[in-house]
Amino acid sequence: MMTIEGLGANIQRRSTAEQAAEAVRQAILSLRLPPGTPLREAALAAELGVSRSTLREAARTLESEGLVRYRMNRGIVVADVTGPDVADIYAARTSVELTAADALTEHRDPEIYRQLADLVDRIEQAFDQDDTATALDSDRLFHATLVSATGSPRLCRFHAQLQQEQRLALALAERSRRELGRATDDHRQLLDALHGTRSEARAGITAHLQAGAAELGRLLDLLAHHDESEKPRG
Repeated sequence: MMTIEGLGANIQRRSTAEQAAEAVRQAILSLRLPPGTPLREAALAAELGVSRSTLREAARTLESEGLVRYRMNRGIVVADVTGPDVADIYAARTSVELTAADALTEHRDPEIYRQLADLVDRIEQAFDQDDTATALDSDRLFHATLVSATGSPRLCRFHAQLQQEQRLALALAERSRRELGRATDDHRQLLDALHGTRSEARAGITAHLQAGAAELGRLLDLLAHHDESEKPRG
């Protein structure tokens, strides 16, 4: 049996970096680290109890997920979500999820409908309990389950990658429920549309994603005005 000296040590280092990445990831997605927050390398490494090289490795993982960015003279910062980001995210989602709605209304897979119904229950319960993490996870699973109706591994992989890139946007969107006074969740209405005709399902997907994009756009405007109002005037 061939052995490779030092291979186990590499796995251990990656494990530590993954744990560091997960800790920072959860702080970003829970908005304890808001968009634009600088992540001071030395202080953060000390807080996490890891080396600076391990933190840099974790930061590279988070950068690939679109959660942090490197900026000249500022180092690592939590990524901002811009208006063009929102438009691109939701345009891509609409394209994929309309294809999924077509497939679902054609084949009427009862197992997928059952899974979607269970996830709507979870979303509504999390919404009522102000459980952002569960709401976000259940929302992600709802749309991933919908896309699975296509039976296309490539579309599912693309959609999963898209969901990974939009996690910060979705976290902000969930925050918008409080910032914008949204009192109910609309996934049950979407599920009802998916039980309807092909045209009703397509209309439901389009309306759902357009509402999400508009709501997130309004939140970004609110955040921008809030940041502007906090700038010192001289």
